[in-house]
Amino acid sequence: MKGPSWITRPSILPLGARIFLIVLLAALAGTTIFVEIDPAWLKWFVCLSSVVCLFVVSLGRVRKKDEPEEKDESEIMEIARSAIRTEATRLEAKRNNLEKILMAYGEWMEFPDFQKLQTIDWQDEAHVQMDERVAALLDNEADLMLQRFSAGNYWKDGNFEGRQLLLDLVSFTESIARVYCPESKYPLLELNLESLFKAVNRASLQIILLLEELPVLEVKEMNLRKVSDNIRKASKVYRKYEELQPYLKPVRYLWQGSKLLFAANPLFAVGWIAGSELIWKGGKHLGRKAVDTYVLSLLRQTLGIIAWETAGIYDATHRYRSPDWIYGVEIAHLLSRFDANQDVLRETFRELGKLPLRSTYDRIFLYRCIAQNVSPKPKHFAQPELLQMEVRQSIYEKLIEFYEKNISANSDSEIQNVTEWRESVKQRLSIA
Repeated sequence: MKGPSWITRPSILPLGARIFLIVLLAALAGTTIFVEIDPAWLKWFVCLSSVVCLFVVSLGRVRKKDEPEEKDESEIMEIARSAIRTEATRLEAKRNNLEKILMAYGEWMEFPDFQKLQTIDWQDEAHVQMDERVAALLDNEADLMLQRFSAGNYWKDGNFEGRQLLLDLVSFTESIARVYCPESKYPLLELNLESLFKAVNRASLQIILLLEELPVLEVKEMNLRKVSDNIRKASKVYRKYEELQPYLKPVRYLWQGSKLLFAANPLFAVGWIAGSELIWKGGKHLGRKAVDTYVLSLLRQTLGIIAWETAGIYDATHRYRSPDWIYGVEIAHLLSRFDANQDVLRETFRELGKLPLRSTYDRIFLYRCIAQNVSPKPKHFAQPELLQMEVRQSIYEKLIEFYEKNISANSDSEIQNVTEWRESVKQRLSIA
């Protein structure tokens, strides 16, 4: 049976002090018995008080040597709260680290899987034909979408009908999916949720990046209804496009169905706007044309992102069947073979930034290879049988020009190393 707390609780006095106090109280009690004290009740009061104190001190439990000091209830609660806060902070830090690991893992999952590329047949005419069909669908849908905006198909009684636009986008996405699943009536419904949500996430991030990289701030501040209204008004430029040719040749190249536009590259918008004379000439009227022309290109590039991300659900290797990707991989490999200073790195990043790759993750992959001074293994992506001789020769000449202009002039390269690099490039491109 558990006794009262004042008995079971360890004494706050050390053993020597307790013995001294017991002797003192016993002497006091004995003295009061034999000494005359007036009045008498004071004598017995002092005697009884001494006996009670003697009893309490005698029954107190001696604290063991390694026994911790007992704390009151408020101290215990504060210690508990502090421990909980410390544990919560630790768990939060652990959660943040886990999120970073998962994000990095998810990001790396988007990069080339060299082992998988070696086990599948992705360098054949059948895949190239599907890429061409996707590009043709994108080209056709972009023109149809522009015509629908121009005709006012997405407006009813002056109000924007977003539902019809979404239905057209879903229909376009299904047409892309049907390239890879021609026997399916509703190919999107047969996708597993993980693949579908990953594609939606990648497309959303690329569209956000497309807007964030835009120097024209007015477009970024528009809502969907206002953007749609501007697309409708700007679609009239389609009939008078030659007026913008002296200022927007890169945009005209994009708009007329070039493969550069098919690339769905969010960073590409910066190049053609910031690099054109449109920002610097023509005053307010030309500034209005800048916004109009951009929203038309924004529509087209958004469709490109949707098209290629849908294609990526069924065939992620389409990103690597591109001359621009081959050139980018060779550039990154070139940097891994020769010493590079800050000027060379700057020019390399600038060169890679201009490439219309089909995925932003591919550009990040090349950036990381350069930053870590490792090769992206161009032999795994060599596909000379799919590229025409003119294209392969053009890639080789651009590589030689880049080397002569940047690396050769900024580093001491051994002749043997340069010769080996040239021969390896020729071998991968099947150039005699």
